[in-house]
Amino acid sequence: MEKLQSDYENTVERLCRIPGFTKKHSVEETRSFLKLMGSPEKAMKIVHVAGTNGKGSVCAYLAGILMKAGYHVGLFTSPHLVDIRERFQIDGQPISRETFLEAVDNVERMVTDTKTDAPTFFEMMFFIGMRVFSNAGVDILILETGMGGRLDATNAVSRKDLTLITKIGLDHTRYLGNTLEEIAGEKAGIMMPGVPVIVEAGNDSVADVFLKKAEEKGCFCRILTEKDYGEILIYKKSIDFSFYCQYYGTIRPEISTTALYQVDNTALVLAAVESLIERNVIDPGRVTREVLLAGLCQTRWAGRMEEAAPGFFVDGAHNVDGIQAFIASVAMDQCEGRRTLIFSASSDKDYPQMLKLLSDSGLFSRLILTPMRNKRGAGKDLLTQAAALCTDAAWMETGESLPEVLARTIGKIPDGDRVYLAGSLYFVGEAKEYLSERGNDDPI
Repeated sequence: MEKLQSDYENTVERLCRIPGFTKKHSVEETRSFLKLMGSPEKAMKIVHVAGTNGKGSVCAYLAGILMKAGYHVGLFTSPHLVDIRERFQIDGQPISRETFLEAVDNVERMVTDTKTDAPTFFEMMFFIGMRVFSNAGVDILILETGMGGRLDATNAVSRKDLTLITKIGLDHTRYLGNTLEEIAGEKAGIMMPGVPVIVEAGNDSVADVFLKKAEEKGCFCRILTEKDYGEILIYKKSIDFSFYCQYYGTIRPEISTTALYQVDNTALVLAAVESLIERNVIDPGRVTREVLLAGLCQTRWAGRMEEAAPGFFVDGAHNVDGIQAFIASVAMDQCEGRRTLIFSASSDKDYPQMLKLLSDSGLFSRLILTPMRNKRGAGKDLLTQAAALCTDAAWMETGESLPEVLARTIGKIPDGDRVYLAGSLYFVGEAKEYLSERGNDDPI
C-alpha cells in the first residue's frame, strides 16, 4: 500500500507539472492519437456537454438518472476539487489508484512509442479517461469539454449521440472571444451532423448563433427557455419545479440542493433524457418516471451550494455570471441570521466586478478575502485593491490563509447564521481538503 500511494503521488505530481495553457494539438492530431488507441469512443454511446457554467452539474444529473436506470456510466469532468481521480468516474465512483496508474502508463508508453509530441495537461487527462472508460466497457460516456468546444480535445471523438450546451457567459475571453455571440460560436463547434443538440441559450442573439450553426451542420436544435419550466419552490434543503415532457407528461422533479441555478441545468437534463429516448439510445422501459425522479433527487454534485459542514456552504462560482447565479441562490436560501462570505479568485478572472456584485447585493454582513494556495490565484494585495473599488468596503477583512480563516470561522457559526465560500473551484477544493484532514468530510 505504501508503494502504491508513493507511485500515485509521484505520478500526480508529474502530471500536474505539465503546463495548463501550453500550445495544444489540433483536433485532427488528437483524433489521430485516438485512432492509435483503437478509437475507443466507437464502442460507447456518448453525450457531449459544453457551455460556460453548469456543465459539470448537467453531467452529474444525467449520470445519476442513467445509473439509476441500471446503465454502466462513465463520467469525464474537470477540474477536480481534491483528488485528480474525480475527473474519471464510473457508476458514480472515482476510479481506483491502480486503474489510474495503469491508464497513465498505457498512454505515456503510446506517446513515447509513436513519437507523438507531448500532450497538454488536459489532453493527457482526456486520453487517460478514454483508456479507462474503454477498458471498463461503459455503456454511456458523458463527456464534458474543458474550455470552448470547437478546438477542445474532447471534440476529437468520431461519434456522438447527443450534444448539450449550457448557458453562455463571458469567461476565458482571451481564448474564446469578447462577446457572448463569439463564445457561443466556439461552443457550437461540438455540433456534429445528424446529432441533435439541446441548448440553454439565455438570450435571442445567442440562440440565433446556435440555430444557424445547427442548420449548417444539418442537425436538429432545440432551444430550451425558462418558459419550458416553472412553479419553482425553494425549501431549506431542496428545490422542486414543474416541467412538461412529451414522453412523461407534466412532472415535478425535486433536486437536493438550494442552488437556484440547478433548475436550469436540471431542465436541460430532462430534455436530454427525452431526446435519448426518442433516438432509442436509452430504453424508456428502464428510464421510467419513477427512475427519472429518483435519479435526480439522489444526485449530489460537490462544490455547488454544497453544505460541506454544518452551516458552511461552498460554491464553485468563478466568473461574473456564476457569481450572479450564486447571489440569486443565496438571496432565496431562507437564512435566518447573518451571512459571512469567504472569497478568493483566480488572477485571470474579473474579480473586481465579482466583488462589486457581492458588495452591491447587500446579502453579506461580513466578507473575508484570502489568497488561494493555487498558483493561479489572485494575491491578497490584488484582492484588497479590487475590494477598495466596491461601494462599501467597511464590511471587508483579510485573512492570511484559508486554513487560518476556516479554523476561526466555521467551527463557531451561531445558530441561524451561515458562512459561504465562493470565487473559484480551486478555492472550493482547498476548503474541502481542509475539512477532509479535519475529519469533517469524506476523503476519496
